[in-house]
Amino acid sequence: MSIIKAIIKYYKKMKKLKNNLIAVAVAVAFVAGFANPVVVSAASTPTLGTASTFGIVSGTWTNSLNAGLETAINGNVCYTTPPDTAPISINGITVTPLSQAVVPCINGAAQSTALANLNSQACTSLGANVVLSGTYTPGCYSSSGTMDIALSTTVTLDGPGTYIFRSGGALTTGANSQVVLINGASASDVFWTPTGLASIGANSATSPTPTFVGNIIADALGSTGVTLGHFAHLLGRVLAFGHTVTTDSNTITVPTTLRVIKTVINTSGGTAVSSDFTIHVKSAGVDVSGSPQLGAVTPGTAYSLSAGTYVVSENVNPSYTAIFSGDCNSSGSVILALGDSKTCTITNTDTPPPPTPSSTGGSTFSPLPLINITKIPSPVALPLGAGVVNYTYTATNIGPVAMSNVWVKDNKCSQVNFVSGDTNNNSWLDLSEAWIYRCTKTVSQTETNTATARGFYNGWDTYDTANATVVVGSAVTPPLIHLVKKPNVSVLPIGGGAVTYAYTVTNPGTAPLSNVSITDDKCTGLPGRVTGHPGDINSNNLLESNETWSFTCQTNITQTTTNIGTAVGYANGLTAVDFSSATVVVPEVLGATVGFPNAGFPPERGNTLWFVATLIGVIALVSTTLKVVLKKRTV
Repeated sequence: MSIIKAIIKYYKKMKKLKNNLIAVAVAVAFVAGFANPVVVSAASTPTLGTASTFGIVSGTWTNSLNAGLETAINGNVCYTTPPDTAPISINGITVTPLSQAVVPCINGAAQSTALANLNSQACTSLGANVVLSGTYTPGCYSSSGTMDIALSTTVTLDGPGTYIFRSGGALTTGANSQVVLINGASASDVFWTPTGLASIGANSATSPTPTFVGNIIADALGSTGVTLGHFAHLLGRVLAFGHTVTTDSNTITVPTTLRVIKTVINTSGGTAVSSDFTIHVKSAGVDVSGSPQLGAVTPGTAYSLSAGTYVVSENVNPSYTAIFSGDCNSSGSVILALGDSKTCTITNTDTPPPPTPSSTGGSTFSPLPLINITKIPSPVALPLGAGVVNYTYTATNIGPVAMSNVWVKDNKCSQVNFVSGDTNNNSWLDLSEAWIYRCTKTVSQTETNTATARGFYNGWDTYDTANATVVVGSAVTPPLIHLVKKPNVSVLPIGGGAVTYAYTVTNPGTAPLSNVSITDDKCTGLPGRVTGHPGDINSNNLLESNETWSFTCQTNITQTTTNIGTAVGYANGLTAVDFSSATVVVPEVLGATVGFPNAGFPPERGNTLWFVATLIGVIALVSTTLKVVLKKRTV
């Protein structure tokens, strides 16, 4: 007890000084019995580029057959000299320098880039000729000499994050040793970078359960290759371009990882944290291994999965709204290809209580409706001159309430007819429905026309627009872009509060869109021009028809506000533009009552009618500009 009192007295004295944090650390270490606490250098995961789908990248690949089973590679392989001993099973493509189909076998550039990144990161030295054992948390660990794992020893990697093990010599693991992952650690984030031979010890288990995890990346100059012992199964990659890789009845599986991050925003009195939400990752409606899990903040929870389509969801908390972003689309769906490492973020915002009447009068306010429309012309180009074009319109309900009195109109196609979608025949556009409309006309010159969809609920109108261009006299394919914008709440309490807007940008056309931008006239924080979006599946900075790019923006509003999101993209020398507006109501205190602003219209109706009129003017200007551009192209 006297020691504790001395420490407390020392702390009170030291906290007046700038280095009080150091004093606290010393005191804590002393009480815990650790005289020399180790601070591990933080680490980050590099991109593997074109090597990400490969289980083996090598010079010579040698396969031994030690009275065991076949060597199986769940991923792509490439080599300069093939193995001459079977059996081998490759669940992927095989690349050689002669095929020159993929870069890793040609020059090892992706391997070298990743290794340079890993070697540039600050590392915590464990000394020389290190023997690993026990549990490690994320970070970078180095040895000035060899790095070993002893016979039958288990090394545990605990928690999400990046692990780098840098050996100044050989990497050797003993027979029946293991490296295991717990608490969200992912094989995609584990890297072994020896400058000498990497020799992974044999294992007695015939099961293909991994006994070693991570990406073994051989040094281009110092390494002499990678050898996997009998039944040494790897969840990871062996990247050893220019060196020899030796296998022996091994299973090598390229890790495909989905990471789910849970973020909670409490702006209206909520108290929930990430772990209060239960997260599911499902394939074909069934939870994958490790699901469900409690939500976790960055870096989230990692799932090792096979290539395929997955849906991320959570148990509903009625006090919070959820918005998906990152690699997931707005419904939480994500497609994983072999070797992918993707991230889905779920942002929950607490829902403010509905506005209440004042003590002397007024009324409560229901949620506002929200409609969205897409418009697709067929064909989009009439190279031989005037012709018939069929327009298809899809109106969907993206708001919290069903809508009545729904219509779709087009400023240049007069007979817009309802086709289908009212599944229960109640004349209300329900949340689960998509109503299809069509219109046909003869287009004699290049034009851009605008469709408007309208819905109605409890005295409130909602509008959305979509435009499309048809080119006449040219084979140029005009681009299309589509924007969906949703606020997490439509009615705030008196005085206002925080609103989170979710934006989804897609390409309903066939021409990939370049220089895509996303802006909002009353919410800052969007990226403007978009580069490096995680939804860009092939990382070419083009928005293609199979991609969904999602964004969020948060702002505080103190009065009823209608703001307009704008998405712009370019293809074939032409511009595609789409707008999406949303209104959030902040009730006012009018005398002794609570009410909406008195503007002659319900707030959304007055703003959106102005918005539609303005938009049609903008589209007319775009159409005129387009004609000039096309005329110049044909001169």
